[in-house]
Amino acid sequence: MSPCLGLCRPFFVLLLLSIANFVNNGMEQYFIFQNPLNKDKIEVLDLYVYNQGMVGQSTSYATVVSMLKSLVSIALLFLANTLSKLLRKESII
Repeated sequence: MSPCLGLCRPFFVLLLLSIANFVNNGMEQYFIFQNPLNKDKIEVLDLYVYNQGMVGQSTSYATVVSMLKSLVSIALLFLANTLSKLLRKESII
């Protein structure tokens, strides 16, 4: 018998959604409230990529940072899938 009982399936679905939401932190809110006084303190990863790519005209660097963010997200999702395979004996994907 699985150690999770009946709660593993919704738990792993919510884990996948949380991982997807973890790397996307609502850049729009930070962008709206950004001003010269708080610009260096309010910057999150997505806003940093935007500022580097659009404002700073360093699109290649912004692309690399954004791709690295995607790779971290994929690695976290594979980790969650591996954890599901260990506990539930079945894959999420």
